[in-house]
Amino acid sequence: MGLLQKPEPLGYPRAARDTHTVAAPLLAGAALALAGVVAGADEKNFRWSGVSLLVLVAAAMALIASIELHQYSHQYLYSRQDIHDWYEIDPANTALKAKLYELQGDDYARWTKYNDRAVACFRMGTAVLGAGIITCVIPPEGGQQAIWRWAAAGLVFLCFVTEALWAVSIYREHKILRQMRGVLRSAVAKPRESE
Repeated sequence: MGLLQKPEPLGYPRAARDTHTVAAPLLAGAALALAGVVAGADEKNFRWSGVSLLVLVAAAMALIASIELHQYSHQYLYSRQDIHDWYEIDPANTALKAKLYELQGDDYARWTKYNDRAVACFRMGTAVLGAGIITCVIPPEGGQQAIWRWAAAGLVFLCFVTEALWAVSIYREHKILRQMRGVLRSAVAKPRESE
């Protein structure tokens, strides 16, 4: 039989879909809305309005890239059951079955490649968005309520660091999980046949 691939953990594609079709668009919209506020505001309201605008737009573009990469990658994600649903395979035709399973394994590798890039863009986008929010809330010279704005900047920075550490942690955990279970490029010795 040919190579078959499956996600580890099995719920990963659903989580990736939710991230790139719900969270990423909402965060990109928030980044662009905040960029619009910065662009339309008087310069004395922000310490670094130009930097804030640039960082927020960069965050939005990274998040939009994650959406696009995910959409592109999703065409390569399908299961063994999808093969049996779309092709009427004669059980005696092991060559066709092996070829279709091999194609599924190759396509899964493509999905992994582009989905991993989408995840990297999402992580970069959220990190840059955090930096953009920090540049927006830092008080301007002589601004009012500076202590509260500095506290907000500190809180966002704390969340930014926590998110970065968590992203690195789950990246490592996911990579180890894939390797432990032999999913990166392993052959499935005896795939379950569809009735």
